[in-house]
Amino acid sequence: MTVKATGGVRWHMRALMQRTRWYATNALLADWLAQTQPVSSELLLVGASAGWMMSGPWLQRFKKITVIDLDPIAPCLFRLNHGRALKRSGTQLAFLRGDALADLPQLLRGYPQASVFFDNVLGQHRFRMDDTDQAEAELNGMAERLHGRDWGSVHDLFSGPVTPAFKGSEPVAIPAEIEATGLIANGLSDARLQQWLLSRVGASGPWIDHLTLGVFPPNTRSCLISWDFLPGYKHWLQAGWVAPGSS
Repeated sequence: MTVKATGGVRWHMRALMQRTRWYATNALLADWLAQTQPVSSELLLVGASAGWMMSGPWLQRFKKITVIDLDPIAPCLFRLNHGRALKRSGTQLAFLRGDALADLPQLLRGYPQASVFFDNVLGQHRFRMDDTDQAEAELNGMAERLHGRDWGSVHDLFSGPVTPAFKGSEPVAIPAEIEATGLIANGLSDARLQQWLLSRVGASGPWIDHLTLGVFPPNTRSCLISWDFLPGYKHWLQAGWVAPGSS
């Protein structure tokens, strides 16, 4: 089975060029992260790349952070974005180059006390694999693989083109436990939920399903955040945290 790398120079250039456009979404993510309650002072940060969408104040809560990414230039750029703040907080920062999703069992054994956070990486898994059925099965099995651990993730649910002039297209955060036009969104399993979310951002044309609807255990409290990725193109992100013993 072929596994393809994501990210790289193109991603970093895009993130740099779109940084102002992403500001509102990043602020919503920071607000959500501020409300999470990791149980450990050690963090295993998976797929953070340069940390373009990470919250500095949240990272400063930890005494030790180990970042795992395949991108060889990620450590340098991550330090540029967050190194100074982490130095002020006395946070120990380490980097491992590797495929954290493939090596997850070994990483969990190697860092038994660490909280785990997947930073905008699980939504890319379907593009890393030749077999989308296998990719979806692996994503649906994440909760079982992480059973008993303290972990969270922010990942793409859907992405696609939007009508640029659509009113109400500013980034918005929606608690996933709310009732939306008769839909209880806890399980995120109903196709009508996708239709409702797309209507909130003025979707036009076909959207991509990132196959992440089953990442979290049922009834996980999460937040749905729209992301103005590029002019005329948006994503819906899901952010959630799973306490030990609830998965």
